[in-house]
Amino acid sequence: MKLSVWMTTYNHEKYIKQCLESILMQETNFDFDIIIGEDCSTDGTRKILEEYEKKFPGKIKLFLPEKNLGMIEMDVSTLQLCTGSYLALLNGDDYWTSPDKLQIQVDFMDANPDSSMCYHKAKVINEIDGSSWDTEFTGENNFLPVEKLFKGFNPIMTSSVVCRNIMKLPDWYSEVPYGDMPLYLLLAQSGNIGYMDKVMSVYRISINGNWQGDKLENNLIKDVSYYNLINEKFDFRYDKFIKKILAQRIFDLIVLNIKMNDLIKSRELFKTLSSSDTISFIDNEDVVKIKSILFEKAEPECYPELINRQFQWHVN
Repeated sequence: MKLSVWMTTYNHEKYIKQCLESILMQETNFDFDIIIGEDCSTDGTRKILEEYEKKFPGKIKLFLPEKNLGMIEMDVSTLQLCTGSYLALLNGDDYWTSPDKLQIQVDFMDANPDSSMCYHKAKVINEIDGSSWDTEFTGENNFLPVEKLFKGFNPIMTSSVVCRNIMKLPDWYSEVPYGDMPLYLLLAQSGNIGYMDKVMSVYRISINGNWQGDKLENNLIKDVSYYNLINEKFDFRYDKFIKKILAQRIFDLIVLNIKMNDLIKSRELFKTLSSSDTISFIDNEDVVKIKSILFEKAEPECYPELINRQFQWHVN
């Protein structure tokens, strides 16, 4: 098999038909199959998938656990079922917009054996506020350096990725709070990340997402956990980039807890920030202001620009 579409879905009844049809419309000169893990949805997602499996036997192959496994375990379970030389990533609430998407990306991978993955520009639709935009390329000469994966945000939409089927997910993968970023980082250890400047998929932001559906504090904590784990598992080779991100995330948690009137937690976090050299990445004036609030009983209202600033995921 030349390519396997690697897909997981949960409670995507509203979107799953559009997703499946966008796969089935692909025009290729090679065979591909569609591996779908359905994680015990509470809506009609599984029923729809079973109907499609009957219509396309052998093309669509379902993995149907009897109990909910969770996102990461589902990734591990379904990857083992993908036999294609290449993998095309997709989630059940996203879809492809170009019928030659797979052909374009496979042609690129065939022509660039030193690349372990490629991705393309994607349209992002935010169903929470109704906005939409196209992703921006942050790399150079149609390739994304691995260092660009350490800017505090994800520059690669899952629905845009085709990669070589060369990975055995490490044991620590089960510990990560989200699977896409570590996956790209693992692939980057084996080759280049190519890019094509053409919108060929849609990525949805919805309130049900693992990230979008959670609180800001929890997402900051997830990021701290993720980058600490990655730093260790990759033998600190990206330490200089990760420390900068960790500093910003911990500082944001301090500010957030001040806003929630939890000075005890804020002081604990400040000690964490101060116990390593990550504090050097925070503006000294901001450090002085935070110290005065936490340890000198200054009122947070004295520093409105600091306390009320917008949180930024991007780290320069």
